[in-house]
Amino acid sequence: MSDDMTAGATVTGSLSNASVDRLACLLRHWTWADEALVRFDRELAEGWDDDADPMSDRPFGSLYHWCALLCAFAETALERGLMPPLQLDAIRQDIEVSLPRLRGCRRLLTAIPATMEEQPRIVDLLRDDTLSRLRGLHRAFGNALHQEQTSRELDSLDH
Repeated sequence: MSDDMTAGATVTGSLSNASVDRLACLLRHWTWADEALVRFDRELAEGWDDDADPMSDRPFGSLYHWCALLCAFAETALERGLMPPLQLDAIRQDIEVSLPRLRGCRRLLTAIPATMEEQPRIVDLLRDDTLSRLRGLHRAFGNALHQEQTSRELDSLDH
């Protein structure tokens, strides 16, 4: 997440230490990431064709959007202790392996490249384990956020 958003709202080691405002921001960004993943899945299911017009990148927009947001969560997890160490250690290797591709997708979303040569190919994502690794990270971040939200809701009922 950007430094503008996180300045003064650093999370250290656990979502339980996050302020209500910080958790709300994280949940908002999580919702956006989840929506982008749903769009990407829908576009893949509609039958993206590898032999289609090379200028058409219909599923890539949602992929870049999803990966850019997932990149923000991954960087926040590593740099600002988004999750408790035990929870983070379970996905650390997947984060570290995925970060270069996530950052590349974020750059493609936020900077206009001179050519389309550098964009990742959906077919390559489907052939290796990248897409399943990204889905696993997506689930892990979502589970952590939802567990913290549920915990706070239950705590508020007790008081």
